[in-house]
Amino acid sequence: MLTRIQARRLHDAVLENFLVSRSPVAFLEDAPPKTGDRDTCYLFSYFAAAGMLYRAIRAGEADMRPLYRHLIDGFAYYRDGRMPAGQSKYHSERGNEPNGGHGECFFDDNIWVARNLLCAYEVLQEPDYLAEAKRIVAYTYTAWDPVLGGLVWCEKGLTDQGTEQELERGLSANACCILVNAWLYRITGEKAYLDWALRFYAFCKQMQDPQTKIYYNGVHTLLRDGKRTAGAVNHDLYSYNPGSIILADLLLHEITGDAAYEQDAWQTARATHKAFLRQNENGTREYRDFIWFTAIWAEAAAELAKREQAPTRAWRDVFEGMLSYGIDHFERYGGLIPHDSARGWRPGMDDYDRLLLTHSANAEIAWLLVSGWQE
Repeated sequence: MLTRIQARRLHDAVLENFLVSRSPVAFLEDAPPKTGDRDTCYLFSYFAAAGMLYRAIRAGEADMRPLYRHLIDGFAYYRDGRMPAGQSKYHSERGNEPNGGHGECFFDDNIWVARNLLCAYEVLQEPDYLAEAKRIVAYTYTAWDPVLGGLVWCEKGLTDQGTEQELERGLSANACCILVNAWLYRITGEKAYLDWALRFYAFCKQMQDPQTKIYYNGVHTLLRDGKRTAGAVNHDLYSYNPGSIILADLLLHEITGDAAYEQDAWQTARATHKAFLRQNENGTREYRDFIWFTAIWAEAAAELAKREQAPTRAWRDVFEGMLSYGIDHFERYGGLIPHDSARGWRPGMDDYDRLLLTHSANAEIAWLLVSGWQE
């Protein structure tokens, strides 16, 4: 069984290898860095590190609270300082000062920042975090398609020059919008947030396979002569999509009492296990996906375990086996393990093995295992 000491070693290795400044907090994107690598990480990677610290605190690592507070405050370096009153948005690249964010602006990134702010509000009780989450949500509403439903991937997808990917209305942003709006309703009691959560949920349901119950990646948007119509469902599979829906199902079940949400969560979890489980040649098992996506599936599975332990034990065994095998056989750099932790480092240690995203996710799964599946 994975131990707290092992989880903390994975966690500390992330800070040792990637953290370049504690106040303001800044991380490398890759470690060890290659010639020409960027010196600060993308927003996506930054909030992955935030998720790792949040899970450490939830697991009882109280000494991480000061660094976590600095990290959350450091989101300001990705923020756009030119927004209308009542709205906030975040760019993909870190600026040299607060409100200096630059680069592309993705709706999935933004709603995940809002979710991280609500996590921080939960453990630190700082009202400014709640207020900023509300401003981000207000910004996402401006991108809702009133005819087709949903949010496109990024701001470029709101223009007539958007590519197929930029125009896709993906589950990543839209499912997280369910979570954030439902959470805001639970905190504030303002019904408008619940209405939005249900609106996003209804949109996301069209991405569920009626037979297998798995959730696919998104819905294409067709653009002809400036007119948008609904395209086909994108059947690509990523485990954070059903993971996010499971979390949304469980929160809506808590709020509404409607058993259909919990039923969908369990059906989706069983489908996710089946769709992503891989048996390796070395006798190990793992969930085959980008590991940060797998961490969201792990979070969903841990939430289901709070309701009923027995059905989730087989899923826990896979997560635990992946990480334990990596720790026992492949540890390097003071505690880091590879992206494919049950199979080893990739030839030449390719980018997946260098990413802050990868190692934050491994540590986050470890914290979930030592705290989220308690008997």
